[in-house]
Amino acid sequence: PWKLAPAVGLTVIECSFQGLDPEEQRYLSNHASGDWSGGVFAQTLPDGSRVCMLNPAHPQRRNKITLMEEISHCFLGHRPTRLVAKDNGRVRDYEKAQEEEAFGIGAAVLLPWTLFFGRINSGRPVEQLAEEFEVSQDLVRYRIKICGATHLYKLRNGRG
Repeated sequence: PWKLAPAVGLTVIECSFQGLDPEEQRYLSNHASGDWSGGVFAQTLPDGSRVCMLNPAHPQRRNKITLMEEISHCFLGHRPTRLVAKDNGRVRDYEKAQEEEAFGIGAAVLLPWTLFFGRINSGRPVEQLAEEFEVSQDLVRYRIKICGATHLYKLRNGRG
C-alpha cells in the first residue's frame, strides 16, 4: 500500500503528536489509540495530493490495512468524512456502507481470493496466513468470514 498510495494522490506521513500538550499526547497515544487508525485530510496539498496519517501506536500490520482502506476510499471517490460538533467534543461523521466497502476492498487487495483460497484449502492456520501475507490475524479471520470460507477453514484445520 505504501507504494500504491502516491498513485491515488496520497502522501503518507507518520503521525506525530509533537506540539500538543503532554496530556493530549498521552491521551492520543494510550487511551484513545484504539479509537482511530488513520485518516486523510480533505484539503489538498499544493501538489494536488492529500495527507494520509496513520496511528503510530498501531502495529505495522494494522497500518497496512488502514492505508489500503484509505486508498480504496480515494479510488472509489468516497466523500471524506468530517469532524462534527457533538455533545461536548468533536467526532467524525460516519457512513457505515462507505467504510465497509473500503475496508472490504482493502482486505481483498491484501488477501486476494485466488491466492488466499488455495492456502485455506491446504489447511494453513490463521497464524501462518497472517505471517505469509504480512497482515494481522484479525484481518485473516475477517477475510475468511466475509468470503464465506469459515466452514472450509474449520474442515481443513480439524475444527469442523
